[in-house]
Amino acid sequence: MTDDILRQLAARAGIAPEWTDQTGTLRQVAPDGLRAILAALGLPCDTDDALRNSLAAVEALPISGSAHFLTARVGQPVDLAATSTADSDIEAVLENGTRRILKTERAGDRLRLPAFDEPGYHTLHLGEEAITVAVAPARCVTFSDLKGGRAGWGLAAQIYSLRSANDGGIGNFAGVGALGRAAAGLGADALAISPVHALYSALPSQFSPYSPSTRLFYNPLHANPAAAFSNEQIRAIAAQSELTEEMARLESLDQIDWLSATPLRQRFLRSLFERLDQSGDSGAAFARYAAEAPPLLRAHATFEVLHAAELARDPSLRSWRDWQAGYRDPDSPQVAAFAKVHAGDIRYQLFLQWLTSLSYGDAQRACLEAGMAVGLIADLAIGMDGGGSHAWSRQDEILHGLSIGAPPDYYAPNGQNWALTTFSPRGLAASGYLPFIETLRASLRHVGGIRIDHVMGMSRLWLIPEGAGSLDGAYVSFPSETLFRLIALESWRHRAIVIGEDLGTLPYGFRDYLREQGVAGLRVLRFERTQHGYVRPWDWDRDAVALTSTHDLVPTAGWWAGSDLEAPANAREADDIRAWDRGVLWGAFKDAGLAEGERPAPDDTDPVVDAAIRYVAATPCTLKIVPIEDALGLRVQPNVPGTTAEKPNWRHRLEGDAARALDGGRLRDRLAPLGPTAQADRSAGR
Repeated sequence: MTDDILRQLAARAGIAPEWTDQTGTLRQVAPDGLRAILAALGLPCDTDDALRNSLAAVEALPISGSAHFLTARVGQPVDLAATSTADSDIEAVLENGTRRILKTERAGDRLRLPAFDEPGYHTLHLGEEAITVAVAPARCVTFSDLKGGRAGWGLAAQIYSLRSANDGGIGNFAGVGALGRAAAGLGADALAISPVHALYSALPSQFSPYSPSTRLFYNPLHANPAAAFSNEQIRAIAAQSELTEEMARLESLDQIDWLSATPLRQRFLRSLFERLDQSGDSGAAFARYAAEAPPLLRAHATFEVLHAAELARDPSLRSWRDWQAGYRDPDSPQVAAFAKVHAGDIRYQLFLQWLTSLSYGDAQRACLEAGMAVGLIADLAIGMDGGGSHAWSRQDEILHGLSIGAPPDYYAPNGQNWALTTFSPRGLAASGYLPFIETLRASLRHVGGIRIDHVMGMSRLWLIPEGAGSLDGAYVSFPSETLFRLIALESWRHRAIVIGEDLGTLPYGFRDYLREQGVAGLRVLRFERTQHGYVRPWDWDRDAVALTSTHDLVPTAGWWAGSDLEAPANAREADDIRAWDRGVLWGAFKDAGLAEGERPAPDDTDPVVDAAIRYVAATPCTLKIVPIEDALGLRVQPNVPGTTAEKPNWRHRLEGDAARALDGGRLRDRLAPLGPTAQADRSAGR
């Protein structure tokens, strides 16, 4: 009986007690796994009494809502619980300050309000009670909205890979702005970039952009000093700090030496900070920024300094959970005393966020002023490190003791554990979804679009108890309609497009659901295959984003050359399979009228890259994105999933300055099929 109640509680709490594996076998989640996940959700069930109390708590606060916060769509009636103080007239204060009196209809214990006709965060006053209603538009802003129905294209690039003057071996927003201007000059409307989330300044070995300490603030290694200092000042400060020679050495490397470049970059940024009073208006601007810094920003700055201090005391203290007891609570007297003693270091951390934010905004303006319709497209990671800044400063918002991952499939038969945590669905509901809204706003602040990594996480996530294997996880549901309404509302407020990474195994109908939300899914050439061959370009989904490749795949030239193939015992078989696949792809190019002649040799990659871009350009997808590696015909893969030190992930740098990366007639010819003239010809049937 207890296990039956346990499974009942799990289902009520949004935990699927069973799942289907890659072979079609139905598997049951073990009771211990359910108890661990429920406990992380704040629903203890270690005793019969605790189990029943948790069941009552779930029934009192459903996963999808809060008594003081609800969501709705423009044009749809609003339904809310009636209270003893509610009468037939309710005052609504719109986000713009307009006041309205709404007539209500009572139906039992519910009240129905007339529909709102404009999006926004509106407030209802029911006696002494205030309820926020987040009213979303019918869907997100789309690329078609921004372009008046016309198609367009863009590039994708890893920020760290872009070279610019005095970057010290790590790409920054100077390179982003330069590449954006160059791409706009060729007719591009967008530049998708790698995540800019804050990592750990004291842990240079943790440099994956998808494993952030927090998604609310930025990685200062990408700051562009020119956003606040003149080029003369930058060169002089580097020379005065005796950094010029080492910066030049690191800039000359083909791969980033994170362990050397990170501390060097921090020394340089600290030198800039110490000379800020010499930079005129910038010093005054920062002083205003620091004086107005909100508590959450100050908490992040404090975390960075405290994290460095604890690591200096003991290098094993990577997570705040292992710190001295008084430091684990951000509101403790010990943390306040530490912050007072280290006020100068904390102010420096504020400077880093100020400079990075300025740099980010400058790069977006450069893209827009050069003619892009969208400009930068940010990348929002699916979660954050449970030992990081967000988990420390907002402990009641996240899931402790659980990691995001994936169940076993044919590519990863043991499943995956990504060592990231995320928001508690119950914590979100209790807080009026403020943490999620803040995260969206932080990512949208300086961009014209956002890519949500693993967008299925808005609906469900595979969560694994701490210390358990990936097989011992379970799917946990999230309030998808509420989350997508908030995404649509913030998209409307920022006039930004939304792209959802929807690759891999998805629930039935999920892509249709994304399309209804105005979220553009991804269609990657190498994945657009059936048992009969490649999907013809004209049959691709118009509302999706078409890509030749992604950062997790070997670029087209590398795939054709087989540079991703290892040398295992069955190397001959792998080579034979790749040879067959080359023939299938080249045949698809020829059948579409986009290539002719015999299949090129494995080392003859240029004709294949050209044909791949023509293939994507021929699709009806409104937005096409080409990774910079494909545009340049490179073979190197930015990231090999499932590997860490075995591969040089997140380290490759492009040759030459980002401002000149797209120079040359050969590259212009390669990208020409994506341009407006070529698209007009296709639309006219020519």
